[in-house]
Amino acid sequence: MLITDRPRPRHPGLAAFLSFLFPGLGQAYAGNRRLAIIFAAPALVLLFGLAAAVTVLADELRNEILSATFLSALLVANLGLLGWRLAAIGQAGAGLTSIGPPHQGRRRAIAIGLVIVLAISTVGMHAWAGVLIGRVNATLEDVFDGDQPEAGGGGRPGPINQPDYRWDGTERINFLLLGIDSGVGRDEALTDTILVVSVDPVAGTAVMVSVPRDTGFVPLPDRSVYPDGVYPRKINELSSEAALSPALWCPDLPAEVTTCGLRTLQRAIGLYVGIPIQYYATVDLQGFVDLVNALGGVTLCLPGPMVDPEYGGPTWSETGIELPGGCQHYDGAHALAYARIRKGWIELPDGTRETQNDFKRAERQQLLLLQVRRDVAQADLIFELPAILSAIGRAVETDFPRSLAGDLASLLPLVTGPDIERVVLSWPEFVDLPTEPLVNYLLIPRRDDVRAEMERLFGTELDGWYLGSIADGPPETGP
Repeated sequence: MLITDRPRPRHPGLAAFLSFLFPGLGQAYAGNRRLAIIFAAPALVLLFGLAAAVTVLADELRNEILSATFLSALLVANLGLLGWRLAAIGQAGAGLTSIGPPHQGRRRAIAIGLVIVLAISTVGMHAWAGVLIGRVNATLEDVFDGDQPEAGGGGRPGPINQPDYRWDGTERINFLLLGIDSGVGRDEALTDTILVVSVDPVAGTAVMVSVPRDTGFVPLPDRSVYPDGVYPRKINELSSEAALSPALWCPDLPAEVTTCGLRTLQRAIGLYVGIPIQYYATVDLQGFVDLVNALGGVTLCLPGPMVDPEYGGPTWSETGIELPGGCQHYDGAHALAYARIRKGWIELPDGTRETQNDFKRAERQQLLLLQVRRDVAQADLIFELPAILSAIGRAVETDFPRSLAGDLASLLPLVTGPDIERVVLSWPEFVDLPTEPLVNYLLIPRRDDVRAEMERLFGTELDGWYLGSIADGPPETGP
């Protein structure tokens, strides 16, 4: 018997599947080394380059990776890789029409169908990647480009950062984080939440300080509007008042810039906590509801049922609400209620009622923001991420420069880590209760106690006349 050593025939359907897994594999399986190298080499160069950019060179390139130029180039590369993979699949499966004798047409049809499915799957994969890349770029544009009306004039705020400051990536950086309630039925955008977030990237520490919205008599940069240099009303009214008279409140800002409300609030809060605030970030409460829903809800805990018979808002159709005790999974509207309730009570397990107020609400707001940030980090990249990115783009805005977006992203683990220090400038430690609560509910700051706490948090070199000195008021000159 004559035995010949013939190579086993290569099935084009399997070759096409291998090239679907990676360009060139199918050609190598078919024994065509030259074509295998031609198809594999460009894909390998691209993948190794991307891997190096996001791993080995991540620290050096983290800002460039999030730039519009890089993301646009990534879209082009994604489209090119799609074409290259389709070509590799098509070439590997080119022999399908010659499979077996004519009576095996069914086998040939199945193999051809396989190649078509592989091609459609390839297009789908790259289409999803293109949508995701485009969504990332659009979200970054929405978040970092403030081109909306400011707080106090309706809508979302525009950028307020001045071009004379640029973060070097190592010094302490401070943000004013505002919850803006500009929902349906509102004539103006109210600063419902006022937080200072301070991060020290060298020490690896972060601090979150809440300023209750009813705080009165906060310091102003000068005496141009009020002779004593303090604001005589609630802090959450300041941006609206300043926005109505920008020439009076912000003569140093260009006439065409309509950001006086937020700039004034930023300056006042910076003086109140004794540190310069370089940037702002806002969270629109309506967009926040969409974000929580895009996450599939968020789990929050209460020591007992929380009841507010008077609660109502743009996301709630009825007056009054009760949130159950224990750890519950909330949708966006209920999570917002958890963050906004400041009246009513919590029914504790021993039957006593813990009255709610603005101070306890500030604590819940801090907890909610941290939990949402953790859930975003754990989101499903395939099914949830596009909707989450879209919701973030609608809800969040900052004047931090996009050119340093990667640096900002590197700070987020510090902000949401277990070691972040959270402080509420509340009664009785830092404010006194109103002297005439029925006339005007104004919390009265205890300046020396606030100073001592800020020195503990940030050191002894506090900034501005209010905490940085014992002066009775600001200097006579303007900001």
